[in-house]
Amino acid sequence: MKSPDLGLRSDQFEYVELILLAVLVGVFGALGNLGFRALIGFFTWLFRHLEWNLLGIERGGLFRTLTPIVLLSGGAAMILLDWLFPGDVLGYGFPNFLEQVNLGNARIKRRWIVLKGLGAAVSLGSGASVGREGPIAQIGGAIGSAVAQLRGLSPDRAKVLVGAGAGAGIATTFNAPIGGLMFALEIVLLGQAETANLALLIISTFTAVVTSRVILGNESVFHVPLFVLKSYWEMATYALMGATLGALGASYIRVFNSTAAYFRRMDLPAWQKLGIGLSIVGAIAIALPENLADGYPVINRAMAGEYGLAMLLVLCAAKYAASSLSLGSGAPGGVFGPIFFIGTMAGGAFQRISAVFLANLTGPRGSYALVGLGAFLAGTTHAPLTALFLLFEMTGDFTIALPAMIAAVTALVVARAIETESIDTYRLAREGKTLQISQERLALTQIPVGAVMTKEVTVVSANARLSDVLHIAGQTPQSTLPVVGANGELVGLIVTRDLLALLSGGTELGPLVNAFDIAQPHCPRATADQNLDVASQLMEQERLDEIPVVDTAHSGRFLGMVTRQQIAQALNRVSVSLSALATRDQNIYWATGYRVMRLEIPEASSGTTVRALDARARFGVTILALQSGDDPEAGFVPVGPDRRLKAGDLIVAAGRPADIRRFERALAVGDTAAAASSAGQAAPEPGKS
Repeated sequence: MKSPDLGLRSDQFEYVELILLAVLVGVFGALGNLGFRALIGFFTWLFRHLEWNLLGIERGGLFRTLTPIVLLSGGAAMILLDWLFPGDVLGYGFPNFLEQVNLGNARIKRRWIVLKGLGAAVSLGSGASVGREGPIAQIGGAIGSAVAQLRGLSPDRAKVLVGAGAGAGIATTFNAPIGGLMFALEIVLLGQAETANLALLIISTFTAVVTSRVILGNESVFHVPLFVLKSYWEMATYALMGATLGALGASYIRVFNSTAAYFRRMDLPAWQKLGIGLSIVGAIAIALPENLADGYPVINRAMAGEYGLAMLLVLCAAKYAASSLSLGSGAPGGVFGPIFFIGTMAGGAFQRISAVFLANLTGPRGSYALVGLGAFLAGTTHAPLTALFLLFEMTGDFTIALPAMIAAVTALVVARAIETESIDTYRLAREGKTLQISQERLALTQIPVGAVMTKEVTVVSANARLSDVLHIAGQTPQSTLPVVGANGELVGLIVTRDLLALLSGGTELGPLVNAFDIAQPHCPRATADQNLDVASQLMEQERLDEIPVVDTAHSGRFLGMVTRQQIAQALNRVSVSLSALATRDQNIYWATGYRVMRLEIPEASSGTTVRALDARARFGVTILALQSGDDPEAGFVPVGPDRRLKAGDLIVAAGRPADIRRFERALAVGDTAAAASSAGQAAPEPGKS
């Protein structure tokens, strides 16, 4: 069906469509948040009202020792969910979510819309010391991904809608559209969003908040006190608090992740690990029931100044430990809630201490508790704008701006000086993954080693004599010699510089020494299906210019070598291809609304010719070049009209996006004439209307 002629170009229609999708994601994100709240309310009633009363815990005294039973019953429900849906329920999953968005194809499982909410609701309802924000961000992100998949959007567009959904969920939780926007931009998308995509994030978060306010009104989860600034000299006190909370935040990042790593190393089934963690959290709650769940009501009381110094310090320490144990042992949930709790208590405690030593430079309790929340959030997540705008929108008072900025930035600087990774990137960094990946490295991750390796390699047999090895090393330009066994397996590697050092060092090498004896048995190697980024990092670590390639890590069958030069050439080819397709200089200037795309010839159109396709007359599409599927290394070449196309060939086609899509559908069915006639009148040539 042709797009209605409203005076808009096809690319403008596409952007209007994206705007409508962003609105849709915002509405569904808000509804998902409200549904998640309802689930939390239900399971809170089930575990901490119904079961709580049945056990008689509300009576106090010895009955309070039964508190761990409530958490363990919730743990049993979590294990049941994990048994039904393995891998989708247990643990702190937000880092994996960020990895899928920024290093993957942004395709989030649709069932996460339900499972992440259900698992976290059981966890919070039974009293596990976790937050609700991470799960709601994943729920919103899964909604955005589902909308993108249903519409068939590219990974880049899908990534934006995933961020929009996550931001919508956070914005609805705190009734803070700009805070949700900053969350999506800083934390989910890592600050990488074009202006056009930023508009989509704004539309989604504001739509979500409007939807929520229509249904629930303008109520916020936090009841913030009136912010009071005694004098501008007080900035020094806020800076000192920021530094203190920054150091606390860095320690929390390490303890939180170290606890999770400890539980992962435990040789126990998941249900036992979860049981251990929840039992300890339940034991803490016997004396401190305020430590259960995310503790939002306790945060409100701390902001109102109800707790003394001792209680604030105890609550801070309890949440510090209980949240690490809960999430580390496998309880589903987020970390924002514990961060808010710890920051509030630490900020309030700092005010009590500061009021003793710096009475004239210290304001009221609630103000420091509030700014402490934002400073600790900035220090642990490394997202200062998210923290600042959440504070601005929660208070509605820009008097807080200067103290909040000073405390948040100071906390961020101190935290980063101690620990460079945030609480969400710490584990990924320890696994060798970085979300802040350059475009060059991202390109290398998309190219397998097998696509560029050379098979013309000089090798030596494992039983080759030393004299033969020396002769071969002197004849080959290679800096390494792979040593292969009788069945073609890689058994070691001889590095030429090490061989020369061995000879010049005066080491006694008898006549019976062979290649196997002097080779490195556990040598660096890459598999054919690994990507060039992995191979490049391996070369850097081993200080080699080439490494052998094997079939698989287990079989070890030698296939060839990959060199730094080949990796550089592959990267150059990718860069040239991308720049050629995106050139907008005086030689190639694509008119607005036109695109260049690569299309693969499907089986249905195999055997046809470019002349028979008649793409320009029927679809308004011009075929620029072709790459043979039989010899992809030959690159793209100009294509003649009588060239027969084969399945797997790639063609470069230029035209309007809608016309290229019609042409692609025609190729898929192998009937271009029928597809063209069903599409209506052929597209006009450039410059005609």
